[in-house]
Amino acid sequence: MISRIHNCYDSLTDTEKKIADTVFSSPKDAVKMTVKELAERSGTVPSAVVRFCKSIGATGFSDFKICLSAELGGKVSATGMLPVGEGDGPQQVFRKVFASGINTLEDTLSMIDFSQAEAIVRILQQATRVVFFGVGTSSVIATDAQYRFAQLGIATSACTDILFMNVTAANLKAGDVAVCISHSGSTKATVDAMRRAKKSGADTIAISSFAHSSLAKESNYKLIAFSDDKNYPVEAVSARIAHMCIIDALMMSLASQNYETLKKHIEERNEVLKEIRYTSK
Repeated sequence: MISRIHNCYDSLTDTEKKIADTVFSSPKDAVKMTVKELAERSGTVPSAVVRFCKSIGATGFSDFKICLSAELGGKVSATGMLPVGEGDGPQQVFRKVFASGINTLEDTLSMIDFSQAEAIVRILQQATRVVFFGVGTSSVIATDAQYRFAQLGIATSACTDILFMNVTAANLKAGDVAVCISHSGSTKATVDAMRRAKKSGADTIAISSFAHSSLAKESNYKLIAFSDDKNYPVEAVSARIAHMCIIDALMMSLASQNYETLKKHIEERNEVLKEIRYTSK
């Protein structure tokens, strides 16, 4: 629940952010509060608390408290307590950045909608062609995804050039799949390519860090990673790791469905790699 609130934070109203900040500051106290008490503590009104609960995906205040209580019974993410501060030495920065990456992966896993994941795996299994779209930091993920999916014998490509993204998307058709990767979910080139691919009849999959982004809302399917932008303002610092793990998980899910075929492709890949590597003496 803490992860969900954090992920939705930017889409909340100013009033709802006050409630979120109150929950962040003392989640254990929030579990014990009534609607009225949480409203008073956050300087809002009870109706705003109810709207806040629905904005973060809970059915109501009781559901919010049940989910929060269940989370507090286990590990509560420390992501929100790890900002890199001015004057931090390398050891402190390394520890905080690595902790952020670990927390982001754990929080992402807790947020994954597995019904979406299963549907995506089915779509990818049936795909005639899979194209990964991404620019900037996401272009590296798209290129890596192409390499990994090609090992399964899937016809795949990566489109990372803004000038060609719409042309590539327009040439897709029914049976093809466009996997659009964007941390913000609002990168114009990626969103436009997704819309064009969808218009062309292809299935569209969004991998983003924001569930309320245009990319996530308009794609046929989506998987959302946890975003730690609040503490690490450089775009997609720890989210890149989560996005790559989502790609790996999808690839291995496909592989597990046809393990013998994967084994054959891996053996062929290893033979190719021998030709480009020096042999140890």
